[in-house]
Amino acid sequence: MTDSPRAVYVYGVMRASELDAVSARGVEEADVRAVRHGELAALTSELKSDALSAAREVRAHWRVLEEASKTATVLPARFGTVMESERAVAEDLLEPNAERLAELLRQMAGRVQLSVKGHYDEPRLMREIVADSPAVAALRDKLRKLPEAAGYYDRIRLGELVAAAVEQRRAADTELALATLAPLAVDSREEEPGHAQAAFNLAFLVERGREPEFTDAVDGLAAVLGERVTIRYVGPLPPYSFAQADLTPRSEAWA
Repeated sequence: MTDSPRAVYVYGVMRASELDAVSARGVEEADVRAVRHGELAALTSELKSDALSAAREVRAHWRVLEEASKTATVLPARFGTVMESERAVAEDLLEPNAERLAELLRQMAGRVQLSVKGHYDEPRLMREIVADSPAVAALRDKLRKLPEAAGYYDRIRLGELVAAAVEQRRAADTELALATLAPLAVDSREEEPGHAQAAFNLAFLVERGREPEFTDAVDGLAAVLGERVTIRYVGPLPPYSFAQADLTPRSEAWA
């Protein structure tokens, strides 16, 4: 380990025994290297500037972690985790948090994150809501007969009814997805929907050996939901949703 005069970017922590070369370029196109301390190693790269281009560098952050996690268990750091030097990574991150990090690596060993996101076909969803809700259908028909400037409060009411109906659909579809997939996972998380057309945004921690079974279950869920929900299935990934936190000097990492 050298004490770099520049700040270093931190991608994540793994067992030193599982360390392998990472060919993916890091943020700012930098080489990825390891800072070791005892049985732990942090994946890092040297920073050349004080500001990062978020859109480009987030992709670099993911690429490094995903390549490393193909052959090892990696605890991912949040995007933008920077420390003042390689020595600081060893002395302020790895050393004071060694016991906790080792325990988390044990918990995550042999497990990957699989993310399942559902996206509504909006026109189809609206047609279904109108067909299933006499109140929505009646108010919509009433407003069609009024000039644009009229019916202000009715339009607000229609928006409220539609929003409530969408939320009910989202809750039901999320419950179905969890009931179908969670039994095949060690753990699961509901993430923020992200946009108005999101049906669900779920993360699952799955044993590597159960990936094919889990994939079959996702296919089955897609068949049940039909064309009204498009599923995006991503993975295997490092356990972003299950072992990730802000890292600050001498703080308890991933608490």
